Amino acid sequence: MKKLISICLLLFIVVIGNAQVNDKPKLNELNQDQLNLAFKRAKNTATTGIILTSVGTVVASIGMVMAINEGVKWVAGENSDENTVTAGTSAMIVGGITALIGIPVWIVGASKKKNIQLELAKFNTPGSASIYGIGLKIRF
Repeated sequence: MKKLISICLLLFIVVIGNAQVNDKPKLNELNQDQLNLAFKRAKNTATTGIILTSVGTVVASIGMVMAINEGVKWVAGENSDENTVTAGTSAMIVGGITALIGIPVWIVGASKKKNIQLELAKFNTPGSASIYGIGLKIRF
């Protein structure tokens, strides 16, 4: 039993150690086509983050308004609908979670986009003309 536990522990440590290795190439090792593809992905990630944040904020706001309106009816002594309160609270929670997921996605996409733009700047040298990878550079 001790051998089995020690083998499982050793295997667990090896898996954790290998999970920490970063095999992704650095941005300065990529060529222009790879950087353009990475830029498109980063732009899509930032756009997805913006959409998630916006939709989550709108849904949370609508849910808050629904719950508050039914709370005002309850305080005023009118018949309030418990299903509307439940739906409003649920919408508020789901919208808040969606917005909280969208904010980091937006930040990561924008950060990657900015770093890739900086790396792409080295391929756009002033005074050069390039079509389909064939370039002409004139220096005086």
